[in-house]
Amino acid sequence: MIHIDKYNIFSYGKEYKNGKESKTSTIQQTLTSKQCINGKQFLNLLSDLDEAWHQHEGKDVHIEVNFVDIER
Repeated sequence: MIHIDKYNIFSYGKEYKNGKESKTSTIQQTLTSKQCINGKQFLNLLSDLDEAWHQHEGKDVHIEVNFVDIER
């Protein structure tokens, strides 16, 4: 089982000003943790956040993974 040692999750969206949608996306929500979580829990977290943040808006998901040496 893989463990994720820390993670940053961002949700981007466009803001509305004077009834018009902005042309650029900005960060709307974020979740950051330095606590370890297992892979299954992380996938469940992503699913729950998608439902809570987007109410099934149909957002694409992009994931970047970094494997780094263990600091001893």
